[in-house]
Amino acid sequence: MSWSREEALTDPAVREAMMFTSEFRFRLRDIPTEIILRLYRPLHSGRLIVRRSHDLSIPQVAAPAPAADADESDSEGDALHLVVDEMVSLYNAARAQGLTPDASWLTPNKDFATCELLNRG
Repeated sequence: MSWSREEALTDPAVREAMMFTSEFRFRLRDIPTEIILRLYRPLHSGRLIVRRSHDLSIPQVAAPAPAADADESDSEGDALHLVVDEMVSLYNAARAQGLTPDASWLTPNKDFATCELLNRG
């Protein structure tokens, strides 16, 4: 019997099966830290889920409330736009207040780091 990827992960013991679809890397202007966005597609869904290497946190600036499904979307472009726009909007708000960009604004996502270690093994 030949198994498809989806069929191979249908056992009730398997939870949250996702397939990696793509990875994007970028930097925010004047901050040297590379940000990595990885897109995953749950096997039994048409949605995309975005995992990010860093969160942007600027204590002097109130972060906008994230959209209800800020890390999920139907297309790569929409998924990327939602996450990047959230980060860039906060970054630009800080710049508009006269703040100087700093690497400390980016905090590593510890769950992403765990995935990074597993992928290297």
